[in-house]
Amino acid sequence: MKQHVLMVAWMLASAAAQAGTTPEQELAAGRKIAASLSQEGRDLCVFDNGAPSDMPHQRVGDLKVAKESYGGVKELLPRLVEQALAQKADAIVDYNSSQRFGFWPWRLVRPVVTGKAIRWSEPPRKSCEAMGGVRMETILTTNKSPEAMAQGAVPQTPAAAGSSASAPQ
Repeated sequence: MKQHVLMVAWMLASAAAQAGTTPEQELAAGRKIAASLSQEGRDLCVFDNGAPSDMPHQRVGDLKVAKESYGGVKELLPRLVEQALAQKADAIVDYNSSQRFGFWPWRLVRPVVTGKAIRWSEPPRKSCEAMGGVRMETILTTNKSPEAMAQGAVPQTPAAAGSSASAPQ
């Protein structure tokens, strides 16, 4: 019981610390992270589900990055991009980002991002967005996951996200 109370207190304190961040600060942080990536990393196409059926591809590896303590998913994305580019991936499919319990669930919740790296068998004839994907730069600059964008949230272009003072979270 004492461990449960400590876990709840810790989670509330962490949430309160995170709540001190304004949407503008979150977007600025995302723009900063996106700017730190290579152009190839910013253009990496991310699909919430599998790749489009009309685009032949091969899977080149599994991707997983995690933080050992509380935090946001956004700060893990550069490591995910590094893993994908190291495997010479053209896109990431089956992207999933979440907060998960660690080995000792009463101690911490941590961010985890997974996906599968793929390489196109032939160059795509359509843009990432036309294929149903989202560019990594858009994920970072809008602070929205591909899943959230697919559920009706309209993605902003990086230029629009940069000029907007407050985007919906």
